[in-house]
Amino acid sequence: MEGSERHLRLLTETIATVNSTLDLGEVLELIAHKVAEALEADACFVYLYDERADELVLRASYGTRVEEMTRRPRMRPGEGITGTAAAERAPVMLPQNAHLDPRFKRFSNLPEDEYESILAVPVLAREKLEGALNVRTRRPRRFSDAEIDLLLAIAAQVAQTIEHAKLYADAQRRVHELEALARISEAVSESLYLEESLEAIVKTTMDAVGATGAALVLEDGKIAWPEGRAGRHVVRLPLRWKRRQIGELVCDRDAPFTDEERALLASIAHHAAVA
Repeated sequence: MEGSERHLRLLTETIATVNSTLDLGEVLELIAHKVAEALEADACFVYLYDERADELVLRASYGTRVEEMTRRPRMRPGEGITGTAAAERAPVMLPQNAHLDPRFKRFSNLPEDEYESILAVPVLAREKLEGALNVRTRRPRRFSDAEIDLLLAIAAQVAQTIEHAKLYADAQRRVHELEALARISEAVSESLYLEESLEAIVKTTMDAVGATGAALVLEDGKIAWPEGRAGRHVVRLPLRWKRRQIGELVCDRDAPFTDEERALLASIAHHAAVA
């Protein structure tokens, strides 16, 4: 009974902690921390499922350092130990030599060989795959049925939190996008000079996606209204007017652009073309 009471307390504390915020990044970091603490594990990795790409993407970790998170480890359901748990929608536990299992998937920027055991479970919200998480230990360890049930219970509860945080993030993103487009429309309508309108578009573009630099490239190849500096990733969007390309909107950033940000930049490019 003592063990059951402890697990119930750990479950309650974990859920209360991760429900304390709607910020998705904070939620995932809290999950990684509290899950590792609850299972007395050395590390925890939290993956979110990207439905469009059909991939599990590492979004948070605790107990180990992930090198260059701009290249986030990712795998398809069915790949690796964690991907297997996600695909089979069931826990997978390896008590020792986890890295020698034929299903094990290696990542160059993830120091996984130092761990002996792994317990991975899917994160499901109303039978829909939201992600997966795993806990690791540096010493061999066979997790008990009660510990596996505890991790499954935590995963089931945090699935709802993740779902709510994602909805909140989507709503915040839409508000941010509408505000950016409204600022551009206002700048274009109020400015008496084309140069002022285009300069406002470039600056608003940088603010909207956190870019390191942006510029408008004219039809003759000349770069106009450049701001900032080049980044590791670049997006080029055509400026079209009456079915003819009249230039490009170029945007740079050190981190990759999401599909939603690319869609926003496409809308900004449309506004720039009619300016």
